[in-house]
Amino acid sequence: MTIDPALRARLESFLRPLYQDLDGVSRFDDVERVEAIARRYYAGDDRAFELLLLFHGLGRWLEKVGNLSRAVLTIGLSEGELRATAASIRRLDDPSTDAEQAVAAALLIDSAGVRGLAERLARSRREGSSVLDVVRHALADAEEPAWLPASARPMLMKRRESRRDVCRRILDEMGLEDLG
Repeated sequence: MTIDPALRARLESFLRPLYQDLDGVSRFDDVERVEAIARRYYAGDDRAFELLLLFHGLGRWLEKVGNLSRAVLTIGLSEGELRATAASIRRLDDPSTDAEQAVAAALLIDSAGVRGLAERLARSRREGSSVLDVVRHALADAEEPAWLPASARPMLMKRRESRRDVCRRILDEMGLEDLG
């Protein structure tokens, strides 16, 4: 059973403010981007998948005191559904269902390309990393988890190759090799 449009609208209305950073910038576009990728790798049509797509970016928010009951009262989902969603979110590092694998693959793919590199570079100074640290880490990243669906591998490889090209160009500029 999927989520009907009216419930989807209520969920989005409830969730959008939770995806807003302190500076007022919304991160809901991250959810939509990951959702679009995940739908390529999951053939199911179930409510649990839909809830995982909408809530995954909040991390352990559902597990914090008061948040589960607040969500139940506000959007009308059952406590059991939301607890199951929270459990699925916890398992995204080692997904056990096809739906969890699709979302985990989408998260991996979303962060694997040039856009993901740009985000890491933007955060690097705050976290005490240099541009060179970020580039080296990005070039070394080649892990393919065993749970990754075979159908997702080509997109992951394509994104990583685009990221590697940009990293090589950054290294060329840092070494002044671009001046020829």
